[in-house]
Amino acid sequence: MPKKPKIPWSRYLPATIIFGMGVGLSVVGFSVVWEWENRRRDYELNRSIDGLTGRLQQQLDADLEVIRTITDFFHASATVDLESFEQFVQRPLSNPSTVSLVAWIERVEDADREDYEERMAIEGDRNFKITQSITPGGFIERDRLAEYFPISYIAPLQENPNASGFDLAVNPAYQAALKRAAQMGKLVVSERLEWQVGSRWRQGFLAVHPVYETAVPTGFSLENDPQPSEEAVKPLLGFVVGWVEVDNLFQLAGARNNQFNLYLCDETPGTGTPPDSRQPYPLLTLLESTELVTSNSATEPFVLDVPSECPLKPLENQLQRGGAVIIANRNEGGIRREIKVNGRIWGFYIWPTDEYHASRRHWRSWAVLIIGFLWTHIPVTYLLTSVSRTAEIEALALAREEQAAQLQQAFKQLEVEQAKSERLLLNVLPKAIAERLKEDTQTIAESFPEVTVLFADIVGFTKLAARISPTELVQLLNEIFTIFDRLAEKHGLEKIKTIGDAYMVVGGLPVQRHNHASAIAEMALDMQTEILHFNRKCHESFAIRIGIHSGPAIAGVIGTHKFIYDLWGDTVNIASRMESHGVPGRIQVSSTTYSLLQSSYCFECRGPIPIKGKGEMLVYLLTGKKQDGICTPLFDLPFKEEV
Repeated sequence: MPKKPKIPWSRYLPATIIFGMGVGLSVVGFSVVWEWENRRRDYELNRSIDGLTGRLQQQLDADLEVIRTITDFFHASATVDLESFEQFVQRPLSNPSTVSLVAWIERVEDADREDYEERMAIEGDRNFKITQSITPGGFIERDRLAEYFPISYIAPLQENPNASGFDLAVNPAYQAALKRAAQMGKLVVSERLEWQVGSRWRQGFLAVHPVYETAVPTGFSLENDPQPSEEAVKPLLGFVVGWVEVDNLFQLAGARNNQFNLYLCDETPGTGTPPDSRQPYPLLTLLESTELVTSNSATEPFVLDVPSECPLKPLENQLQRGGAVIIANRNEGGIRREIKVNGRIWGFYIWPTDEYHASRRHWRSWAVLIIGFLWTHIPVTYLLTSVSRTAEIEALALAREEQAAQLQQAFKQLEVEQAKSERLLLNVLPKAIAERLKEDTQTIAESFPEVTVLFADIVGFTKLAARISPTELVQLLNEIFTIFDRLAEKHGLEKIKTIGDAYMVVGGLPVQRHNHASAIAEMALDMQTEILHFNRKCHESFAIRIGIHSGPAIAGVIGTHKFIYDLWGDTVNIASRMESHGVPGRIQVSSTTYSLLQSSYCFECRGPIPIKGKGEMLVYLLTGKKQDGICTPLFDLPFKEEV
């Protein structure tokens, strides 16, 4: 391969200039589009918030219109009884609304108290009395006063069973709302209050609308408050009161999602404490995507609780979301909108969540940057390629001689590697099969009418593996199998494979021979002799269990990358059974092999034994070779069947 040529730096100057201009323009375009995306995102955010604020305002206006409608009903009716009241308010209360209950509060003077209680007892509850609360859920009869403002009718009644007859003027907060409505002469909204429903208290506010007579007013007061002038207030019959719960306001206005953190604060002048005292305003309702936490100072530990005051600030550290909102005196990062509710000013605060920011990614600016880099890459790549090609052509002629020398060296190395490959192939496959495999890539498979297969297994080798190291085990096994390989080569036999500590060899293939059985018998006797020598040399006590069978078989080459010459057929299976059902230290042969060798070798009849998959088979033990008709046994002691 030619050496990389040295290129003068002046050839890179045009590409460097184009690269610098392209990168600079891409960065400028990225910054411009990034700023435009920020402005566009802020515009969409503000438009979304304005729409949400409008929906909240419309929902509140629509809900308060229910109170005005019921007030018009009282103005239009000469008399209103319980049945007509329930029928009229049933439909408004059945629609989704923040108004959870409506009540008629009648003004009752002390002189008319008994007549009023008797009239209400006839219409509804027989035990009707004007009451006042003493404990949560407990009521007693109201003390005698100049006038009362009891709940005459209330809907839904099943949620407020003990509310009828309760004098609202008992509660200073309720009394202040009634007083303000009477003085204003129109619908007013109170500060945040609590209303008891059963055994629990609900957060919300009162919407109070006064109902007047058409006659000239008489003396009128709320407890000891100064009496308003006749020009300011008409004669008062009572109040239509609605309890408004803002907890479900966001849901009704379609604001429940994971895009924003929302809450409402009552910031009407005179509510809470002055801003310069650094005290928060009352919190009306809150919708947070995370849990809440409050802390009085930076040194105090967080307390898991829902704060009731505002303004709030989300935690910047997302790891602190064990409680994710802290009371703060500044609304950093928040957006404020104003909602007006019948003269009250509510602060509506919005913080975009992480999900919102994740959905508003600057993909256009990044697209501009990437496209700019790509357009810069085209001419720069072309110039650099041209410079490189020119230098390569100049160096090509000088590289020819070096390439020729390298090719010559490669040819020599190839010859050496080819010789190694030839030796490795002959170690894996028989020579005849290897020659055929080099000339023909088709499947090599042959059927042999008669071969003799030998299986040998080293008895006790598995136990040895548990007490010596893997290295020593492999060295020992390699030494034994090396001896067997020399015996196979000596007798002209073909080693097929080793399986663990088992050894397989066959006679009569790949080149057929008539004395395959005797060659296998000679090797089996030599194997027994060699293992005895090995035991004496290494101070071991190994024994070999050998099984032999003769018959037809099929042989062939398996694999395309890692070749193996293997043998199949019933002959192989029976030979394996001869070994597995054999005797340690002895050579067991089938009756077929016995018939081929009985004239030249010594045998001991073991008799019929059960063979897996074959039933009972007559087997023999090869004990030695006959010399001039005289048997010279390798094993001195006769075989005895183990119990």
